[in-house]
Amino acid sequence: CLYNTAVWADVGVESSHVSEGKTDETVGDVKVPATDSFDEDVESEDVDVELETTFVKDPIRPYNRAIFGFNDKLYYYGFKPLYKGYNAVVPEKARIGVRNFFSNIRTPVRFFNCLFQGKFKGAGTELLRLTINTTIGVGGFSDPAKKFFHLEKQDEDFGQTLGKYGMGSNYFIEWPFLGPSNVRDTIGFVGDVALDPITLLSFFVSPFASTGASGYDTLNEVSIDKGETYENIVEPAIDPYIALQDAYTQNRIKKIKE
Repeated sequence: CLYNTAVWADVGVESSHVSEGKTDETVGDVKVPATDSFDEDVESEDVDVELETTFVKDPIRPYNRAIFGFNDKLYYYGFKPLYKGYNAVVPEKARIGVRNFFSNIRTPVRFFNCLFQGKFKGAGTELLRLTINTTIGVGGFSDPAKKFFHLEKQDEDFGQTLGKYGMGSNYFIEWPFLGPSNVRDTIGFVGDVALDPITLLSFFVSPFASTGASGYDTLNEVSIDKGETYENIVEPAIDPYIALQDAYTQNRIKKIKE
């Protein structure tokens, strides 16, 4: 579903405004608009408000809005009842174990992207986590690397790697089932799929095995989050589409800068 939690579940960005106005400063290809009359009015009234505005390229907005509407209904009428039923049957401790298991399997994605970005300490951390969690953590179902050795998971992906080397996000895309993305992160998604050991299931088990495993991982992840990440963004918003686009864009900018 649109719950792209594997990429941006930790949306920790402050509220901002998406604009299509003129710009005078560029961060990558996301632009900060020049001061306009509204800003001047705010300053003249001595109101202590800081407005952080990002400019997002959205040339296919009608298509994106239509897909967002589809994804939103899919979440509320399909995915939400499904994860609620799953929560009722599977205890939280077991769901956290499943999350740890999938995270452990996907270590190569994070490891190689750390290497690609020159984050060699992070790559070493991922190797240590894999060794500890696969052995002491009983196949990765628990995370003793974090609990006892304070080794944190390195959330690196190929979209961040491309951004690190200067590739701009280009324009925003809302994908059916997958949710918010952009041209750079779509390419990055393909790269991560190639590095993901779960993809091998399609070659050695069934063409649909990796899709099923990834779908179950997403369902399990959302069941732990209880839909709060997505709902806290779209439900209070005047324009849920813009709110989701903005949260996604700023979160990706933040991750690339880290």
